[in-house]
Amino acid sequence: MDTKSQVLQILNENEGKFVSGEMMANALSVSRMAISKAVSSLLDQGHMIEAVKHKGYRLDGKNDILSQESLDIFLDGSGIKGYYLPETVSTNMDAKRMAGEGIKPPFLVCTSKQSGGRGRLGRSFESPRGGVYFSLVLSGDEIASPSLLTISAAWAISDVMERLTGIETSIKWVNDVYIHDKKAVGILTEGIVNMEEGGISQVVVGCGINLKTKSEEFSPSIRDIVTSFYPTGESKVQRVEVISECAKAIIKAQKIDFLEEYRKKCFVTDKDIYVIRMNERKCAHALRIDKDGHLVVKYGDGSIEALSSGEVSIRL
Repeated sequence: MDTKSQVLQILNENEGKFVSGEMMANALSVSRMAISKAVSSLLDQGHMIEAVKHKGYRLDGKNDILSQESLDIFLDGSGIKGYYLPETVSTNMDAKRMAGEGIKPPFLVCTSKQSGGRGRLGRSFESPRGGVYFSLVLSGDEIASPSLLTISAAWAISDVMERLTGIETSIKWVNDVYIHDKKAVGILTEGIVNMEEGGISQVVVGCGINLKTKSEEFSPSIRDIVTSFYPTGESKVQRVEVISECAKAIIKAQKIDFLEEYRKKCFVTDKDIYVIRMNERKCAHALRIDKDGHLVVKYGDGSIEALSSGEVSIRL
């Protein structure tokens, strides 16, 4: 890490406390001038750092700067390389482009705001400021079961967000994380095909988490069906922490048996639902989640089907 990243790490570790420039200079074997320049650069990025003569520097506890430096700190030792973009069209698009340029997984791309985020079935995904948006790229060899990848990501993010926020969540099959009856997290997984070998070489797990998006930031048309973990916009949970913890949890989920925990969180089972395909909906009863993560449903005529994809709506 460069001096700026190391200074930020020291201030993070001593959050709320003053740290003298001399102490940091000695710890990093650099000059006091180098420390002063590093702090000045961090201030330019928007980090809230208080400087008091004879005391040193202190990081404001409300600080929530998502930057390349903070991302490097939180991903340090994880084996995941992170790339931060202040604003972009779509992190999934960036991730696929970077994978095509030869960047080796696992790596992630994150941003503070997307202008063209996408959801399942080609829908747009609103990405206002205050949210967490990242795409994690994994090697196809690291995926224990491709059919379970999407729901493993949903379970992992649900579990992490409950741990970080203390807010209970549930999951709508396949991969939407809810708070009460409103959507708070969306996930889109896409495969990168190896044309020579004819298989999936890499996968992209795109995640949009409404962390502290204020309700007025959402379009009026969706305000009744979406929410965020902190609708007032205030929280001590940092976006960079959410990104790093979720990415690590998604990777870990590929190596553990999570399916029973997913079933407990999924609120679709044992409900009357609509199965929607090509703008046509069919009444059914959701029976269970099978070993492949498929939703097993029973139709009115007694026939049973295991759904591997498709849109499901709860019948009110």
